[in-house]
Amino acid sequence: MSELNIEETTEETIEMPEIEMLKSQVYIRTDEQGYITRCEGGYSMANITNFEDWILIDEGIVDKYNLCQSHYFEGGLYTVDGIPLYKWDGEQVVARDEAEIEADREARKPVVTLAEVQSAKLAELSTACSQAIISGCDVELSAASGHISLTAEDQINLTAALNAVKQGAAGYPYHLDGQLCAIFSAIDIRLLAQAAASHKLYHTTYYNHLAAWVRRSETTEEVQAITYGTELPEDLAANMANILGDVETESKEL
Repeated sequence: MSELNIEETTEETIEMPEIEMLKSQVYIRTDEQGYITRCEGGYSMANITNFEDWILIDEGIVDKYNLCQSHYFEGGLYTVDGIPLYKWDGEQVVARDEAEIEADREARKPVVTLAEVQSAKLAELSTACSQAIISGCDVELSAASGHISLTAEDQINLTAALNAVKQGAAGYPYHLDGQLCAIFSAIDIRLLAQAAASHKLYHTTYYNHLAAWVRRSETTEEVQAITYGTELPEDLAANMANILGDVETESKEL
C-alpha cells in the first residue's frame, strides 16, 4: 500500500463564473397632454406585447429600477387627489410645478349650474325667513310692552288666546319674553295677535319677493349676492309695499 505524500499535493483554486446582473428597464405611458400616467418595468412588462404606447426612459439593477412602479418616481405619480405630478417633454421626464397642478385642480372642480345655485339660495333664504319669524317681534300693549317669540308653540298658544277672546273671554294668560305669565286683557291679546300676524306676513312676503328675484337672475354671481335682509330691486320693492299696504288698509277697515 503506497503512502500518500502530503508534500506533493497542491491547493486547487476554484474559479466561480461571474454572474451578470440583469438590468430592469423602466417604461412610462402618457396621456394626450404628455402627463405621465403609468410606470412599469421588469416582470410587470412580461405580458406586454404592444410597446407602441410605452416609452423606455431608463434601466438599471437596483430597486429603483426593479421596483420602478413604486420606487422610480419620488412621491409617486399622482397627488393625493389624483393629479399627475410628472410629464414627458419628448426627451425627458419633467416634474410639474405647483401652478400647473393647481390649475388642473381648479379645472377638475365640478361645474355648478345656475339652477343648482338658485335652488341652494332658495333653501338658504327660506331658512333665514323661518328664523326671522321665530325670533318674533316687539309689541306695544295698553298695560305693558316687550318682545314675543313666535316659535310654532308660541303661535299655537297665541292662536288659542285669540280664539278665547273672540269667544267672549275678557282676558287670557300669556307672557312676554323674559317676563312672568299674566292675564292680558282682550284688547292686548288682539294687539299681540295683530303684531304677530304683521310680523309673519312681512317676512313671508319679503321671502316671496326674494325668491322671485333669485329665479329671474341670469348669473350665479347675481344669485350669490342676494342675502336675507338685502334691499329688493325697485320693481319688487314697490310690489311688496303695495301688498303690505293693501293688507294694512283691510285690517284697519275690519
